[in-house]
Amino acid sequence: MIAGEAAAPEVLYELVSRAGISGNLYGPTEATVWVSATAAASAADSSNIGAPVSNTQAYVLDSALQPLPLGIPGELYIGGAGLARGYWNNPALTAEAFRPNPFSDEPGAYVSKR
Repeated sequence: MIAGEAAAPEVLYELVSRAGISGNLYGPTEATVWVSATAAASAADSSNIGAPVSNTQAYVLDSALQPLPLGIPGELYIGGAGLARGYWNNPALTAEAFRPNPFSDEPGAYVSKR
């Protein structure tokens, strides 16, 4: 298993050649452990961060927090139960990284761009 940013192709190639498959996991600092996962069968899968794990949402949004169509570049926002509630004793960084979740009816739900 590889967690963090997307795996480098050469690292993924080495893992797949030894084990046959590798788990490519992604998770920013603002979330617990990881927020998405995929099984990688080749080095060509290195840029695929997979699909959101249970109780997690991933959105590709524009600067107005509006969803973008498939294939249009934007910012990745994460929401759901695994998202932190902010940075401990750092309200300025919390305000920079977290926004109210425009897609949730749950009071206090946030998304984070990372």
